[in-house]
Parts: sequence; C-alpha cells; structure tokens
Amino acid sequence: MRTLLSITVILFSNFLFSQKKIFDENDKMITLDEFNHRKNKLEGLKIAYNDSLDIAKITSDTEKGEIDSEKLITDLAHLLKLKISPTQPTIIVFYPGKDPCNSSGLSTPKSSFLDFKENEKKANKIKQSNLLYLYKSKEGIKTINKIKWYKDPKNIIENTFFHYHYPCSSYVILYNNKYISHFGEFPLSSILNNLKAIIQ
Repeated sequence: MRTLLSITVILFSNFLFSQKKIFDENDKMITLDEFNHRKNKLEGLKIAYNDSLDIAKITSDTEKGEIDSEKLITDLAHLLKLKISPTQPTIIVFYPGKDPCNSSGLSTPKSSFLDFKENEKKANKIKQSNLLYLYKSKEGIKTINKIKWYKDPKNIIENTFFHYHYPCSSYVILYNNKYISHFGEFPLSSILNNLKAIIQ
C-alpha cells in the first residue's frame, strides 16, 4: 500500500510543484515544504487536483454519507435513457480522463474487461446491483470498445462526489439513501467490500 501511494506521489510531483495552492485533508492551505514533509506518510490518503481551480489537495481515499440515492439514480436513468432500479445498489465507476496513473500499467483491454466482468458477477452474488461506467473524458479508456461507457450527464456524478481529479479512476456505491465513494486507484475487491458494508 505504501509503495503504491509513493508511486502516486511521484507521478503527480511535477504537477504539484507548479501549483499555486496546496491544501491538506482539512482544507487548510499548506506550503510546498509542508507537503514534502508529509508526502511519505500518506497512508490512507490520496493526492488530488482540480486543474480548473489550479489547486492540489491531500484527501482521504474514502468517504461515506447520506444522499437521496433514489432521486439521483432516477435522474441518471432519465438522462442516460436507461432502466435502472433505484431500489438496488448502484455501483458507478468514474473515469476522470487520461492521466499518468491510468496511462501506465500492464493491463490490456482484454484483461481489464475480464476483470470488470468477473467483478460484476461477484457483486451480483452479494446483491443484485446496477453497474454503470461513466467518464468525464473517454480518452485512454482501455475497455471503451468492450464495456458500455457513458458520458457523465451534466457532470452529475463528478459534481456530487468527485470535485478533484483523482488518479486512475474512482467509484461510488449508492444504496438506501447512503453512499460510499472511493477516490483514485483501487483494487476491484474494494468495490465488493464496500458493497457488503453499504447493504448491512
């Protein structure tokens, strides 16, 4: 875990050096020196950035809370012209656009597709679920020709859950007026663990 986070830090170091503002996980502005002092102790945290606001932020890798999940799922279904049951858990994988994290690695389109399909089967064994794949920018999506990806309609998911660009991709699970979101690169088993947690 520490190795993965260290790699993430390295990938984004050039970006961070050019930033005007850096915030910690409590939204307190910190200096570059303070950030460098902390960057080797980021276990359980991620580095995210918002390019339009020219800021970087240290953030927790997960968030839990309450939301009107039925309305959100109904709105998504309407905008995407899909039939989505608002009473089932909805798992949304969100791709923010091409970055150093999702542009590297050894996975191929075929291996990524097989991993996602296997994870879908496992999720449905836990509880029948809706699975959606949404993107902000589709450039670099390895499974674009194998899995049905949709443009995040009106940036609903980005604006609700993912205010920063988290490396690789992220996900959110909606169920029974609750949500669990994970920011940045994740093992697929993380989705299954959080699905079990949210249905309890």
